[in-house]
Amino acid sequence: MKRKLRFFKAVVIKVCAIFALVTVALNVSAQKGKSKHFDEAGLFLGVGYYNGEINPSKPFYRPKLAIGLNLRHGFNERVAANFQVSRCKLEGADRDFTDEYRRKRNAHFENEVIELAFCGEYNFFPLEKGSPTNFVTPYVSGGLGITVASFPGQGLRACIPFGVGVKISPNNKVTIAFDWKYRKLFSDMLDQISDDMYSLDFEDAAKQKSFGSNDDWYSFVGVILSFNLGGGGNKAGICPAYK
Repeated sequence: MKRKLRFFKAVVIKVCAIFALVTVALNVSAQKGKSKHFDEAGLFLGVGYYNGEINPSKPFYRPKLAIGLNLRHGFNERVAANFQVSRCKLEGADRDFTDEYRRKRNAHFENEVIELAFCGEYNFFPLEKGSPTNFVTPYVSGGLGITVASFPGQGLRACIPFGVGVKISPNNKVTIAFDWKYRKLFSDMLDQISDDMYSLDFEDAAKQKSFGSNDDWYSFVGVILSFNLGGGGNKAGICPAYK
């Protein structure tokens, strides 16, 4: 247990250091004023849930608090890059379901997840901070991430986050994003049901092992509140036709 705590402490320290360095770099870039667009830093608050052997498809299963730190760089009114560090404690239990198969297996787990993800974002409509007209847009996002959790017999695992959302920029200081991303995880051990945990030679064949060819998934749904670090964007009160 102490070894696990030391591992997570080391990961958190490294994550915070990376986040601080990226924040400083973006802030310096924004202060130079070379871009007419914007850089943002903010907070993510929402819920997370898991899909896997225990819960194959049910959305919002046992939702748990998910929190994170977020950085976004806008290349133009439609394209942005996003870096996010998130944390959530995921869980699941066979006893939540009524089918005999899972009732007899009676597996359960809790797993604390820390994720670092880089994603590209594409806005369907041009988004201009502070604009009286172009202040809201739906968007899609996708990228690559690293998931830190307890994977028996495995180390860090890669994941592919992808999702949809809606951004609102009521002024040139704040952006609010309603974000929903799924994570394709390159591991079947998030729920800690290993291939040999339940042998088919067991007295009751209903106690089935994990399906190793089907990796686990998880999802974060929530709100990202971002603040302008000093980049451009349309200044409040200036008509976009004359910017």
